[in-house]
Amino acid sequence: MKEKTKLERDIDRFCEVYPSFKYYKNYNKKFCHLIGNLDVCDLEGNYYFTFRIKIYLNKDKYPYSIPRIQEITKHIKRTDENHIDEEGFCCLDIEHILEKESRKGINLTTFYKNKVYPFFTNYIFKKETGDYANGEYAHFFDGVIQYYKEELEIEDFKIITNIIYAVASNSIPNRNELCLCGSELKIKQCHLIKINSLKSLSKSRLISDLINFEKFVNTNYSNHFTSNKKKRFL
Repeated sequence: MKEKTKLERDIDRFCEVYPSFKYYKNYNKKFCHLIGNLDVCDLEGNYYFTFRIKIYLNKDKYPYSIPRIQEITKHIKRTDENHIDEEGFCCLDIEHILEKESRKGINLTTFYKNKVYPFFTNYIFKKETGDYANGEYAHFFDGVIQYYKEELEIEDFKIITNIIYAVASNSIPNRNELCLCGSELKIKQCHLIKINSLKSLSKSRLISDLINFEKFVNTNYSNHFTSNKKKRFL
């Protein structure tokens, strides 16, 4: 008898914990999926609401890929503010955070508990109160900015751009050289651990972020220069 793959074993465990889900093995050559009900409960464990969702898994890359979650009951209005696209695919977190987790390897059941279920409970919480329980992450490139500012604990966009370049080009300073943040401390005493954490992002993502940060920095510098120039002639 052929031994089950990690994907199949993880799906078996997931369906034991969440028996409402059914596994569809041959969705297509690349993906399989599960369909089931996600029941939201209140803090006391009382039933509150049900969403029907699909979980798409990459058969070849699992567990080193990000599961895609689609809300198929259309209970959630398809808007950027709700972090869901027109087809019902949910944006569970900033893509950089999800990518870093996937490169370490994702467990389906853990991912569901930590990312999927909180997404839907947070939606209900926001619908009832007007705010997300644990705050809200920014949209689009603002989300990328938020990620780097929080990850590096740096506010200066030019410094962030220089750090992304150093990681993408494999030119991070030696441990005993000065830190890229401009603190005049050796990098090993400053941002080395935080900078090294960016190595878990793919090179293609780093290059894309670098291009966007350079555009952002140059555009804002240009706008600032033009604004000051106009003031001088008023």
